Amino acid sequence: MVLGPQPQKDIGKKTLVLDLDETLVHSSFQPVENPDYIVPVEIEGSVCNIYVVKRPGVDEFLKRLAPFYEMVIYTASL
Repeated sequence: MVLGPQPQKDIGKKTLVLDLDETLVHSSFQPVENPDYIVPVEIEGSVCNIYVVKRPGVDEFLKRLAPFYEMVIYTASL
C-alpha cells in the first residue's frame, strides 16, 4: 500500500492504518438483525445486499483517536 502526502490537517501526526472488514465492521451476505447499513453490490450481473454491522464502540474509538492520528482505513474485501 502506498499512501500519498498527509492532508494539511494531519501533518506531523503518526498514521494509523485500520482494516475495515472484521475489525471495524462485520459484513454478511445473510440478513442480520438491525444492520447499520445495507449495501447493494453487483456481482457477476446480480445485485446482492451486504448487511453491515459496526463493531461495538467503533464510533467512540475513531472519534477519540482522530485528533492524534492520520486515520487510514483499507479493506481487501469486495
